Amino acid sequence: MDKIETLPDAAGIERNLNLTYAVRDGIICHCGEVDQNVLYPRKEAIDLEAIRKASEFQPFTWEGCIVKIADKIAYLGRDIEDALSYKILSISQKKELKKLAERHIGRFKITEINNTVLIHDFIVDLCRLSNPQDGIRFSKEYLELMKAIKDFNYKNIYHHPRLLHYRKYAELIITSIFEILAGYYKGQNTLVQINKDKMFYPVLTSQFEDWLMKYSNIKLKINRDKRYQNHVLYNIEEQKDYQQAVIDFISGMTDHFAIKIFNEITSF
Repeated sequence: MDKIETLPDAAGIERNLNLTYAVRDGIICHCGEVDQNVLYPRKEAIDLEAIRKASEFQPFTWEGCIVKIADKIAYLGRDIEDALSYKILSISQKKELKKLAERHIGRFKITEINNTVLIHDFIVDLCRLSNPQDGIRFSKEYLELMKAIKDFNYKNIYHHPRLLHYRKYAELIITSIFEILAGYYKGQNTLVQINKDKMFYPVLTSQFEDWLMKYSNIKLKINRDKRYQNHVLYNIEEQKDYQQAVIDFISGMTDHFAIKIFNEITSF
């Protein structure tokens, strides 16, 4: 967020974001599980660059705490909804999930457990118990339900045999894109190598060329695009820097775009 993400001004000039400490803290402290019953914002400001692992610190603001816990509610229900959509869950597993909910919090008002029901019930429980004195918290029953659903999802969804081949497919997509881009490296002549493949991979090469022009010093001494007033991150003379540029470029892809690029690579 500090060095890669940019925002164009009214003149179309791309500059790095100038985010407040609270926003940057909320982003980096967002990840990690919510297993404790009470969430308070921490009292001291810390060096965010020093954070090395998820859940090492709680967010600095109430807003950061709310967003962190809201995301955990959302993904539990969403993953179940996706699993139902893709028919990953069997009838017996659906019954197991419903019994699991009944065991922790009593009967649901409707016969089907889905994303809407889970989010509604968790939010109501959270609002009923949370306040500035007692912190952001679930009841014991809903905290146990959250842990139980997470365990259920790992057992029945995330490690489902049908996803094994999709994981291999995803790995193939990422490694294929990386190998092609990494193979173009020729120091300051890298753009020449990229341009040789423009007729074969027009989207991939044009997008990555723009990435290098924006974030590296590949042609800085000659004519860097005047649109880009952001930080230069990669020294094109260093192959390690170039490989990091490739990794960061791929990391920023959506699933849809990565699949589109893979289809471009494999089409003749």
